Amino acid sequence: MKRPFFGLEFIAGVLAIVVAAVVVGSTLGSATLVRAAIEKARNQAAANSNQPQLSVLVAHGQKLYAVNCSHCHADDATGDEGPDLHGLTKSDERIKAIITNGIKGEMPSFAKKLQEADKEALVGFLRSLR
Repeated sequence: MKRPFFGLEFIAGVLAIVVAAVVVGSTLGSATLVRAAIEKARNQAAANSNQPQLSVLVAHGQKLYAVNCSHCHADDATGDEGPDLHGLTKSDERIKAIITNGIKGEMPSFAKKLQEADKEALVGFLRSLR
């Protein structure tokens, strides 16, 4: 008796190969997800290790703000004579340029009073406002 080409053994073999491929594929996919999670955790750990330095920068900016800016922008930066500084949409470079050059008739220039590091600290503080 001649066996059909697509007999039960053949179908069972193909099914076994398909199941094995699915298992291997899902394992490889899981490995990719695990690798991505590990990489994300490493990046977060690296970011967290920079937090103390950032806190020092923000604290310095807060002191500079209290001395140089709060009399116009209020102690809590919500604005008084000057505008509210929460949620600024200007770039960091634009903010530093405004601090450096001032705004004619509205805000004095701090070019002679503040160093570049001071301006960076002020921007850091402004970005920390919620």
